[in-house]
Amino acid sequence: MKKLVFLAACAALVLAGCAKNDVIQNTNDENAVSFGVYAGNTATKATYGDLTTENIKGSTDGFGVFAYYTQSTAWASAATTATPNFMYNQQVKYNASADPAKYPSKWEYTPLKYWPNGTNNTEVTSGTFGDYVSFFAYAPHTAVTPEDGETVAATAYPAAGEGITAVSTNAATNVPTVTFTVPANAKEQIDLLWATPMKDQQHKNLNGRVAFTFNHALAKLNVQVRNVVDAVSGPTTNITDDKDATLENNETWVILQSLTVKANGTKTGTLNLNDGTWTRPSTPGNSIITYDKAAFNFGKSGATWNYDANDNTITVSEDSKEGFKVIETALDLNSNISPMIIPITEDGGIAIGDFIITADYWVITKDPALKSGYSTVHQVITKSNAAKISFAAGKKHNILVDLGLNSVDFDVTAVTPWDAATPNPYNEVELPANAS
Repeated sequence: MKKLVFLAACAALVLAGCAKNDVIQNTNDENAVSFGVYAGNTATKATYGDLTTENIKGSTDGFGVFAYYTQSTAWASAATTATPNFMYNQQVKYNASADPAKYPSKWEYTPLKYWPNGTNNTEVTSGTFGDYVSFFAYAPHTAVTPEDGETVAATAYPAAGEGITAVSTNAATNVPTVTFTVPANAKEQIDLLWATPMKDQQHKNLNGRVAFTFNHALAKLNVQVRNVVDAVSGPTTNITDDKDATLENNETWVILQSLTVKANGTKTGTLNLNDGTWTRPSTPGNSIITYDKAAFNFGKSGATWNYDANDNTITVSEDSKEGFKVIETALDLNSNISPMIIPITEDGGIAIGDFIITADYWVITKDPALKSGYSTVHQVITKSNAAKISFAAGKKHNILVDLGLNSVDFDVTAVTPWDAATPNPYNEVELPANAS
């Protein structure tokens, strides 16, 4: 009897051991799905509207994840009927204060999900890695609210009706999508990212971490402006007979008040999170991005003019919001803001005349002879592309805007000769006769 009890006790211990192992394998943090992030293909420095690994970590938005659990069926076979049944638009944020012993990746989300270990509910054995989960992601994350069968951004980013305005629904099959509208204000531009998908992922005893590489979904316009004096196109040295001496001596200021970039056919599109391709509506709109006074002053020095009659000088207040001072050397307006548009490369890109830049600026020149002490000339110029132009995703496209200044020159071509009186060559003048 004692022997039977002893055997029964051993059996209980074995079963308890198995149960304990199951609990550890399926519920502890080592089996939790965790994330890592690498911002790939980033050719520009981290600024407002320009996402990198570090500023994704520092943002309150983080990134969004869609995950599809397809059991033992690989994604290629399951895609057409698969829905995001494991994670749907899951926000993942970086917590710098997380316990490194508990969460070494420090990327956090809730509710925490765990890897499927079994294959069709069978126990994982040596050489097997469990069922498949496929992951797709985008950044920055945007909260959404389902409505009438669509998933619309509850608070669009960065403003209502602009930025990320929708994602595919939680019932939509196949790869997820993100709908995006180009913001109209250059100051509100964002860098939309999509991650290279992590398909058919299994636990594989690697702590379950899904490491994303993000790619830029938009085309960035690196807009630069400069003054060109008496020149049609942009040579680096364009001084002609020193006609720009007033620029060199700070006697003339060129103050850019607004710059508008219009790209036809790039207003709204739907981004495929599988390959980063875009689908546009049948009648695509035109994106119109404007640098205004506030945008110029966002992280850059503004400029206004003031004439001092006492010392006959024009001065500039660097902290005003009146405009952006333009000089001969091209200055990059994107030091802190990044206008970005939906890429367009098909059929050779944007047609001739459909990429349009408009500059609104003042030319102020000191002139003590004038009552005000200076002259002001307001100019609005518009220029469009003379050839087709393509904008590719993940590429920084340099746009150089030359504000041409044409000096007022004087010359003497002739002096009109004296003209003979007509009809007689001589005119007689009769004087009164002297008195006798």
